[in-house]
Amino acid sequence: MAAIRWITLRVQDLDRSKAFYGDFLGLEAVREFSLPGGMRFAFYQADGGMQIELIEGNRTEAAADPNISIGIAVSAYEKILSEARADGILIVEPQILGGQLECFFITDPDGTAIQIIRA
Repeated sequence: MAAIRWITLRVQDLDRSKAFYGDFLGLEAVREFSLPGGMRFAFYQADGGMQIELIEGNRTEAAADPNISIGIAVSAYEKILSEARADGILIVEPQILGGQLECFFITDPDGTAIQIIRA
């Protein structure tokens, strides 16, 4: 079983993007955090639970595409990790983000970054 949790958008000005998604579109701000090195993150939620993750700051190896990735929570986390390693599509090993989110990154056949999240 898998569930799409969010779509990630890389932005140039987080404050401007927060105003757009929160104030203009009316999405609910659900969390925000920063990482050492200056990366800033903000999550906005739509009705039904789907979220948009906004990232401002230094690029990381986690993103194959410069502007978008898809976060998918899976119950078969270890199985998918093993298969991703075997298939050579793992681009970032498992890590903890934001203090509690365990995930790794792979690419789809067209190079879009997919963040696999432990459900």
